[in-house]
Amino acid sequence: MHGNQHILILSSWYPNRKSPFLGNFVMNHARLIAQSFQVTLLHTVADESCTEIEIVETQHDRLREIVIYHPKGSHFFERRKAIDRAFDAGLNMISGVDLIHAHVLLPKGYLFVKAKKLFNCPLIVTEHSSIFARQRQKSWSLKDHYIARTTRKHIDYLVAVSEFQQKDLSRYFKETPTTVIPNPVDVQLFTPATSSYNEKFRFLHISTLDTTVKNPYGIVDAVALLHEKGYRTFELVIVSDESVDALKTYIESKGLSKHIRFFGPCQPEELPPFYRASDAFILNSDYESFSIVVAEAWACGIPVISTSVGIAANLPSHLGIQVEARNPLSLAIGMERIFNGTTFDRKVIRDHALLFSNEAVLDAVKKLYAHVLK
Repeated sequence: MHGNQHILILSSWYPNRKSPFLGNFVMNHARLIAQSFQVTLLHTVADESCTEIEIVETQHDRLREIVIYHPKGSHFFERRKAIDRAFDAGLNMISGVDLIHAHVLLPKGYLFVKAKKLFNCPLIVTEHSSIFARQRQKSWSLKDHYIARTTRKHIDYLVAVSEFQQKDLSRYFKETPTTVIPNPVDVQLFTPATSSYNEKFRFLHISTLDTTVKNPYGIVDAVALLHEKGYRTFELVIVSDESVDALKTYIESKGLSKHIRFFGPCQPEELPPFYRASDAFILNSDYESFSIVVAEAWACGIPVISTSVGIAANLPSHLGIQVEARNPLSLAIGMERIFNGTTFDRKVIRDHALLFSNEAVLDAVKKLYAHVLK
């Protein structure tokens, strides 16, 4: 393959002025493959403040971004018409596409198919969401079922971001060729500390604190169990871009304010110092397709205490400690084990994280493109 080939990136999620952190991993992916290809990113955003279509176009080296804001609409048919008009406006600005690489099938998968038919080129879809987890499919709307069912037959190749997620996808996409390519981590940015000393043992958690998936209250309950057992020389640092008010109130009700501190919102480049200043990272999620924070922790040489999700499923003992989901006692026991001296080789952890480096991921993407376009 040669770098003059034109890749069109589409996504249901992408950072924008309304949601600046939504799908930032898709933006990272776009910037990464633009190192080797001509890349155009097209994304539409419903904005209630818009009365007409507004196009924001930017150029970052070989990455051209087209983000189109459009009126939201007051009912389904009006919303669908507004999205289609905005998307068509974007398509009219693009030509000569060799391959479409789309991300997050729902709810915009039908637009991926529309672009595929227009440009008559292969369609690769990378899924990042938890929507295809067996327990999540039970809550699908009729619209979700329709889009997923009518879109999957047009997908030339499906990409899972972890083997854990691939198992869920394979149940739904039985006929679609599938592979695993992880999300990239900038291992030049996320690096181990050269030296560290904490007066208190420090646990770290970074997430949106989404109670439907991340289970942050379970982490607080685990801290409470350690506190009840007499542990005092530790702290939990929580970094989040979302509101922490409700969680703070819960922490105060447990009498744990002295042991839990909050930071954020933070830009990606502001996160490495939090990892480097920590002794262990906690992930307590019910589901993760990948979990970029685990990869970032490993890149910084930090062991993780994690439920069996994403890249931390079937967690090897040299990378951290596996705990049960929705079980604060199991999490507390895992925290206690590390606090009481379970040791880890930070270089071994760091070396494992190189599997997710920009270079490794870009190489895998280039091989996939070559295979699909042969």
